[in-house]
Amino acid sequence: MSTNGQRPYHHGDLRRALIQAGSKIIEERGLAGLSLREVARVAGVSHTAPYRHFQDKADLLAAIAQVGFEQLTDEAGKAVQLHNHDPRKQFVAASIQYILFGVRNPRMAHLLFGGIINMRTAPRVLKQASWAAFQLVETIINNGKRAGIFIDRDTMALAVTTWSGIHGLAQLISGGYLSRLAATERQVETLGKMVCELLLTGILKPDDKK
Repeated sequence: MSTNGQRPYHHGDLRRALIQAGSKIIEERGLAGLSLREVARVAGVSHTAPYRHFQDKADLLAAIAQVGFEQLTDEAGKAVQLHNHDPRKQFVAASIQYILFGVRNPRMAHLLFGGIINMRTAPRVLKQASWAAFQLVETIINNGKRAGIFIDRDTMALAVTTWSGIHGLAQLISGGYLSRLAATERQVETLGKMVCELLLTGILKPDDKK
């Protein structure tokens, strides 16, 4: 409980509040504006409160990134569930959500994929969260292979190839390199679908390339 007149948090809420405050700071001011003291100020707790859950800024960043990956996977997963029997539509839907996540949360996307965190030495829970996002791609690929519409190639190879294409598009849009083609979310979706269809022509079996 805060001792400086700031509002207290019930047990179990503080960590979540600090992560939310950190995410807000990153999106509004970038990583340069993030510090444990500033997170405490935004969360409305004492400047020592963050140390109950995080050893340092790097520890906090890992926690924020974990939540970011979980959000990305959840949003893409919900899009996939709308097309349970159509792997082709699953691929497009998940890809569009991936791109939109980067457009709507550019600084968070940079934290997740910009090399800010060394994933080789990252906490296990963060690695698991990031891997879950990739496993969603693998699931879609396997669905397509089982349905007989994707080529029978190594799932990992197909997942890496298609994910790389979609990730590259998301980075280009977020970086402003395609501003004329992706000025609005509707345009982003249109461009994303076009790229998805082109990527799909590379993994669809010949009879399904229409």
